[in-house]
Amino acid sequence: MIGFDLQEVERIKNPEKLLEKIALESEIAYIKGYKCNFSMRVASLWAVKEAVFKALGLREGEISYKEIELCHQPSGAPFVVLHGKAKAHFEKSGFKSIEVSISHQPKVVGACCIVT
Repeated sequence: MIGFDLQEVERIKNPEKLLEKIALESEIAYIKGYKCNFSMRVASLWAVKEAVFKALGLREGEISYKEIELCHQPSGAPFVVLHGKAKAHFEKSGFKSIEVSISHQPKVVGACCIVT
């Protein structure tokens, strides 16, 4: 299954509030560790979580955004760790792997998720 999401950075009017709603402490620390592009990084996190929802065939409200954790390899490559109901759904569905990719531009960000 594939999930894809695009986010216009300018459409996020209150990135701090969105970050509180969707992010785990580890994700907040990662984003705040950068001095610039705060809104773009929040939009990227949002796009990843939306792409994961779509790839897993879930709708908003079925799981919490905080059950999807965006992490990064030392190289900077993103990967996702699922928790709670999201992890249970992944395992129950018989999926074996989950991959994500993120693309950044100054005004728009995109994320793709593939589960197999």
